[in-house]
Amino acid sequence: MKKIIFLLAAVMGLAQTSFTQEESGAYIRKGLLRATGTISPGILLKENSSTISLHGNLEYYVDHNISLRGDAFYSITLPFQFNHAILSGASYHFKTKNHFDPYLTLEPGIAISKLTSVQNQGVLSHSSVNPLFSGAIGFNFYFEKYFHLFMEGRYIYGEHLSNADAPYSLSELRFSFGLGYNLHLLRPKN
Repeated sequence: MKKIIFLLAAVMGLAQTSFTQEESGAYIRKGLLRATGTISPGILLKENSSTISLHGNLEYYVDHNISLRGDAFYSITLPFQFNHAILSGASYHFKTKNHFDPYLTLEPGIAISKLTSVQNQGVLSHSSVNPLFSGAIGFNFYFEKYFHLFMEGRYIYGEHLSNADAPYSLSELRFSFGLGYNLHLLRPKN
């Protein structure tokens, strides 16, 4: 955990000092459509066990500081037979004078989950649709017209609720990082 925090601080410091001569509007502006796909490790807080999910998102900047975003997670590890999530919300992007784009995100959503028989003491489990709420903090670093690097930490709050199962916490911390893709749908105003 200390290594992740150190890496995040180092990248943020480097990004703040680089490319200061260039205008941030070259990449970060209204009309930007951004997409990412990655593998996201996580930690179930109540169980203190790790998870891995495939994570994809699509984000559209409706203004220089506001974007609408959707995220999808496809779980590939225990303690659930499956625990997939779809989230949708908005992000606030803090203004910078370079290609560094820090943001905060709030997203409600749903999880479709089913416990494994081991986790449910051998009782047949049922799948259920559960409400979720998520908050994320992260940054994008735009270095090309069509590509950017990103790093994000996310807290997800929810419970697996089923008539056949006892409530089970879905609360989790997830981390995502990697390469993303950009497409500018609107031309900048001169």
